[in-house]
Formats: sequence, structure tokens, C-alpha cells
Amino acid sequence: MSIEGPRERKYIYEIHFLRAFACLAVVCVHVSATNYGMNSQTWNEFTYFLNQYGRFGTPIFAVISGFLLFFQVRNKGFHLGYFLKSRLTKIVIPFLIWSIAYRYILYYYDHQAFGDVQAEVVKILKGNSFYHLYFVVIVIQFYFLFPFLQKLFRTQTLMMIFTFLSLWISYQLYGFQSNINGPVGDFLSSKSFMPVWIFYFAFGGFLAYFWDEIVSFAVKRPWKMFTIAMLISLGAIVEYKVNGYVSNRRLTNLANIPLLCIAVIGMYPFLSRWNVLNKSLMIIGKYSMGIYLIHPMILYLFARHLPQNYWSVYYVPLMFILVILIAVVFIRIIQFLPFSQFVIPVPKMRKRQSMTQKEIHTNKIAV
Repeated sequence: MSIEGPRERKYIYEIHFLRAFACLAVVCVHVSATNYGMNSQTWNEFTYFLNQYGRFGTPIFAVISGFLLFFQVRNKGFHLGYFLKSRLTKIVIPFLIWSIAYRYILYYYDHQAFGDVQAEVVKILKGNSFYHLYFVVIVIQFYFLFPFLQKLFRTQTLMMIFTFLSLWISYQLYGFQSNINGPVGDFLSSKSFMPVWIFYFAFGGFLAYFWDEIVSFAVKRPWKMFTIAMLISLGAIVEYKVNGYVSNRRLTNLANIPLLCIAVIGMYPFLSRWNVLNKSLMIIGKYSMGIYLIHPMILYLFARHLPQNYWSVYYVPLMFILVILIAVVFIRIIQFLPFSQFVIPVPKMRKRQSMTQKEIHTNKIAV
């Protein structure tokens, strides 16, 4: 199956748009959490909303990870050597580099002494070098399963079976606590245990195998998609108002995330009409992995160097924008350095304008 023409453009732009949404949501969580910490662990109504609403971001990143892997297999097949090399250079090596960087910054600023080599290696492997790296460990665990999964589930019917099976697994593992003592038991009960997240990766595969049908349905109904997104948002507000603090592993996300992903995809053609908004979101989507890796360090340094008066709730929107801008500028600078792809992976994007010109030229010939 080819990925030429419209299908490729849909994949590039709508997935980058979904990436941008997930990235902004994650940054909302960490900006608000840092503000909370800098205000004697006190929430403001606004920061609490940002923190709780942003909990959609991490599961959506899992969906995107599953989508990209299964979409590649669907269109180009699976080559184990390429897969291993790609994942090593784009994910594993950057993860190790940033794990070491965050471990050093904690040593430098917080005087957290280094333990023995085994303890430090275990900390890295569990994603405990800093609070956001656990998710990369989840993704890497999925990589170990993926060569087998892609061989088992290669049709739309089989992908539907995998999705429903994964939904059952994630549902059953909600709130799972292992009875095993020691490091293994701690890992099985931790938020880094991938099977708890398996449904989101599987739904990404579902999107990949039903991409044309889903996009065709969603983009024709932008206002309905907007309504779905608003209803999910209102539901999230009611949930944390009633139940209190909720995490990104909350049970309702098993329904919220698939609906929200489809809604965001459906809204893309409508929102992309605003050129400035479209370009900004495409940049954020393109740099989302780098922003994810870098932004906690920016916030960490802000917390240690900015005067206390800058941690007023009134500065939260400005703080949010600054974190994104600094991260984007830093990524752009890093890209000029040799071997930058091992530090911050940036996916390639085809320029939309050049594709449009090609279409115009083709249409002229046809006429």
C-alpha cells in the first residue's frame, strides 16, 4: 500500500496537530505543578484546571506512538534492522542522554549524591532520573512487544481484536498493585508498567488501520468534533471537581482519549485556516519530542533563579509561553550541532506549499 498523495499529507499534518495538542497539555501539567510547588503546595483554581485538563496529554502521546509504528508497517512493511536502528537513535539514546543530564542537574542544584553504579542504572531504567522520563520507559517497553504485535495484527479485523483485547487489559489493570516484594514488585505497581497503558498504543494502531475512514468521517463534521471535545472537557472538570485530584491513568481516559483524538483530528482542517495558528501548532508538533524532554529542565531552572513574585498565578500564561519558546529556540540551536539527532529527534515534514503547487500543476495538465 502506497502513502503517496493525500494520505501522506493527512498523516503528516493531522498527526503533528495532535502531537501539538498533547505537547501543550503536558506542558500545562508541569507549569501548573511547578507553580503549585513554588506557592507552598497551594493550588489556584486556574492552575488546578491546567493541571487536571493537561492529564490528557501523556495518553495521547502513547496513541501517537502506536499510530506511527503501525502506520509504518501498514504502508511499508516491517524491517527489524531498520526498526531497531530507528528506535535506538530516535528514542533510546536521547532518553539516556537526558536521563544523565537530569541526574547531574539534581546533583548540582539539590546535592543529590550519586549512588553506586547499579542503583543509578536502575534509576535510569525505571525512568526515575526526573519526573517526566517514566513515559519514555513505557514507550521503550512497547518497542519490545511491537515486532511480535505487528506480525500478529496486520488487518483491520485483527487490529479491532487487538484494540478490544487491550482495552480489557488496561481496564483490568486499573489500580493494579503487585504482591511481589522488592524492585520487581515496585516496578509492576509503578506508573512505568507498560501493560497499564497498552490500550492507548493499540488505539494508535486502530487509527493507523482505519485512518482513511476516520479522517473522512471526522473532517466533514468539525463542529460536531468541537462539541465532542467540549463535552469531554466539561466532563473532565466535573470529574476532578467531584472526585478531587485525578491522574493521567484515570479510568475515564479509556473512553475520553479515543474520542478526543478523533475530535482533534476532525477539527484540524477548520483550525488550520488561521495561518499563524496552523504554523505555530505545526512547529510545536514537529518539536514535541524535544519540548517534552527539555521543558522540565527549563521549569526547574526557573524555580531556582526567578524571584518569588514571578510565581504569581497572573504570570502562569506568560510562563507557559516562555517555556515553549525557550524550548523551541534551544531545539533549533541544537539542530546546528553535529549528531544532534541523538540528542533531540526531530521528524521530517514536507512543506505543504510545495505539495499544493504540485497539485495545481497536475490539475492544469488534466484540464
